Amino acid sequence: MFGLARSSDLVKWSYKNIIITEHSIKAPVINAKEQRNTKNADISILELTSLDESNASICPVLHLSRYLKHSEQRRTVSSGDSVFILRDGNPVSVEYINSIVLSILSKSGIDITKFKSHSTRSAMASLLLSSNVPFHVVKKLGRWKSNDTVDNFYDKKIIGEKSGGFLNNVVQLS
Repeated sequence: MFGLARSSDLVKWSYKNIIITEHSIKAPVINAKEQRNTKNADISILELTSLDESNASICPVLHLSRYLKHSEQRRTVSSGDSVFILRDGNPVSVEYINSIVLSILSKSGIDITKFKSHSTRSAMASLLLSSNVPFHVVKKLGRWKSNDTVDNFYDKKIIGEKSGGFLNNVVQLS
């Protein structure tokens, strides 16, 4: 959620070209959505940035760094160029990532007949914008080319906060 990535982008995130620093992890990704629509899909950079120490328990850079270290011995030729792999070394599928997201949503009390795994992208973009994160930063994180796309589909009014709506169940404000 933090990186505003689609599940389809995560399975195409390049392991071989990953750059890990103390404050970020970034690597090229073939934009899966564009790849479906054109023959020459753009390659963009998917980047996760660190959170401050008070948020270490949810820091994507810290947890992904640990995952990469622990999964290193399982990587085989069949892993290909995938960042995320299964225990047998094979790359994860979009369906696998979606099932994890849906499981977390369900365990959080979210009605998964109404909200799907992609809803986390909209919720996080809306949260960032409502928290005064600059528009251009959110647009860059989501790797959107058009301001209109963000305005029309991702900058949503946050509702249901008092009733335990989607946003409060999935994204907790500190």
